[in-house]
Amino acid sequence: MERVQENYDVELLTDQGQTRGVGFEIEYAGVPLWRAARIVQGLFGGNVEERSKAEWYVVETSLGSFRLEIDAEPVKKLVSGIDRGSDATADGFERLLRKTADAAGDVVASISEKIAPLEIIAPPVPIEKIEELDKLREALFYENAKDTQASLHHAFGLHINPDAISLKSENILKHIQAFALLYPMLKNEHNVDFSRRITLFIEPYSTEYLNHIMADGYAPTQEQLICDYHRFNKSRNKALDMLPLFSELDKELVRELYGADEKINARPTYHYRLPNCEVSNGDWSLMKEWQRWLLIERLASNDEELSRLRDEWREQPTVFTERMRVAGTPKADKLASAGGA
Repeated sequence: MERVQENYDVELLTDQGQTRGVGFEIEYAGVPLWRAARIVQGLFGGNVEERSKAEWYVVETSLGSFRLEIDAEPVKKLVSGIDRGSDATADGFERLLRKTADAAGDVVASISEKIAPLEIIAPPVPIEKIEELDKLREALFYENAKDTQASLHHAFGLHINPDAISLKSENILKHIQAFALLYPMLKNEHNVDFSRRITLFIEPYSTEYLNHIMADGYAPTQEQLICDYHRFNKSRNKALDMLPLFSELDKELVRELYGADEKINARPTYHYRLPNCEVSNGDWSLMKEWQRWLLIERLASNDEELSRLRDEWREQPTVFTERMRVAGTPKADKLASAGGA
């Protein structure tokens, strides 16, 4: 397995000197939430808490708190809405109603687990501990967990949430630009599954948005960066979703632009949604997907290379996109070995 020490020259600290963390969200099927919670506990310790049949927690582990859930908001609301109460003060009829409701919750959760993704949301861990977290991926493999390749309706992804190196608008823009330029290559590097490509959850940025952010001299303020993003990206269903980070910077503005109903969890991280979940593949790992994310960070940190690629894109966007699409691993290797400050 690839080791962190070989991970290029990854930035372990933010520009404020704080240790950078990275969170992972694993979508899968085939291993019930209660069983997955026990697996987490067996690996990292802690206490298992059942909040509902659709939502479990493992708290006070060696890595932090894990949340496990059926990744379907209506199901969580339905199952969580069942109030079991206490049998101590209930009469016979009330106890019967509660048992009936509890059984209904079991049925709803059981059916939902077969048609909706299950998700493990891991706590942010220091970059050096990604390998330790990968033990969970390995355990799910041996439990015969199903991934995105198991079925056409299993459009399961691995979401990566790395702490931003800097919260300055200039640095954030460089990461957006780097991702947009590398997207055709990254799509191939990740071998994005057909079932995920036909969904609306990992859309690329539009050509119109790229024209805007690649323009020579574009240097937005924080407010302008957020407003421009909204003008071209009306939902969070992007391969690189910026709304958690933007909400961390200015929650009121983001809510004003996107409305109260949009699911946005403010945090100082990028929300990278492009990778597949391939938990049934023994050769797959969190580290491999993390290294692909690092291609974006490396390009964002290399002003000369980023400027050159922006110029190439502006001159011939169609030709540039096709060249990046077929570049594949050689181009990735070149970027990985390039210098950058």
